Amino acid sequence: MEILVTLDTIKNHQDSKVLKFPSGSIVTKEARTFAASRGIKIYVGDELLEEPFPVNLKPTKRAVISVIGEDRVGIIAGISEVLAKNNVNILDITQTSIEGLFTMIMVVDIADCRVSFDELKKLLEERGNSLSVRVDAQREEVFRFMHRI
Repeated sequence: MEILVTLDTIKNHQDSKVLKFPSGSIVTKEARTFAASRGIKIYVGDELLEEPFPVNLKPTKRAVISVIGEDRVGIIAGISEVLAKNNVNILDITQTSIEGLFTMIMVVDIADCRVSFDELKKLLEERGNSLSVRVDAQREEVFRFMHRI
């Protein structure tokens, strides 16, 4: 019997250390990742599934910052100032303004940041509030995980 094993399936059995499914079953990447992060071994038939990728990776030293709001003078300068004061390097930036609406995405290097990532997020959000824009910052691996296809 072939079954599809989803994240919900694994969550329903998250107290188990070993889960066994019939040969031919398909286990989603999300289910495998969740199981691996909790030390749950998954078998399909007699075969132990490998983790989809190393779970205990060190966090990357890059972050993705997005800025959205009404266009006005000083948005790029204001956000860049916070980054520069905290020794954060801008690796890539794209911005556009369409009919008075402003969007910007930055990829930044936070390896040598002078404050914790949480503190940097707080400082960026505060500056965003003073500029009347919304600023979001995420570690690159979180951003990529959330926006995968």
